[in-house]
Amino acid sequence: MNWMKSVLSVAVLSVCVVVTGCRSPKIPLTPAQQGAVVGGLGGAGVGAMWAQIGHGSILNSWEGAGCGAVAGIAAGSLIGDALDEYAYDNAAGLKDKDAQINDLQRQLSDAESRLRNQPGMENVQVESVNGQLRFTILNEVLFESGKAELKQSSKTTLDSVLAVIQQDFADREIALEGHTDSDPIQKSKWKDNWELSYNRSIAVLYYFVNEKQIAPERLKAVACGEFHPVVANDSTANKRLNRRAVIVVMPSKDAIVVEKK
Repeated sequence: MNWMKSVLSVAVLSVCVVVTGCRSPKIPLTPAQQGAVVGGLGGAGVGAMWAQIGHGSILNSWEGAGCGAVAGIAAGSLIGDALDEYAYDNAAGLKDKDAQINDLQRQLSDAESRLRNQPGMENVQVESVNGQLRFTILNEVLFESGKAELKQSSKTTLDSVLAVIQQDFADREIALEGHTDSDPIQKSKWKDNWELSYNRSIAVLYYFVNEKQIAPERLKAVACGEFHPVVANDSTANKRLNRRAVIVVMPSKDAIVVEKK
């Protein structure tokens, strides 16, 4: 069985070459090389044990280790190649996500530039949050206190926001959020802040559908009440900031977007 010893020698030498000769401090082992090393060493051990346990085997421990090492290197290399391919695909996917995020940020910057040059945008805040484009408008711009009918003057602001959405995001769905402060309803006809926030969000929805001819299937009204404040409701100034409407442009349905920090 001298040929077996030769095989083992080649196998051991192969493992050593992979571990030492192909590696430098700046070039770590590839998954395929790592698989060959692990497979070769593991296969050698298993082969030796198999030969030792099988007392009637035609192979001794040394020969069994050789066979196991050769088989292990081959299997490990195949597994490593698969890992190489997976790593490449995963990196490509991350690049795609970064490209989507960068594209959204570019669109956001363009939208902000246009908004600054249009009338009625003084009280609109624009931000991108995890793939959403959010236009926040203080309730005092849109509604009288305790009421859910749009002011006539508010339509200039809504029209400006809608013009930006239609130019860059005409295929996107839009959520219309209504928010209040934490003060309980006392003098108006509404049962609670839930009802007030709903009626305000639905008022914006009806304006977009009935007067601006936005497709109803793109829109949804969302009542948030007092439960999603941007700051603590502990002062008059903070409560003013929490009373707001938010027009949310949703990500495209086929987009995979993660928040870029």
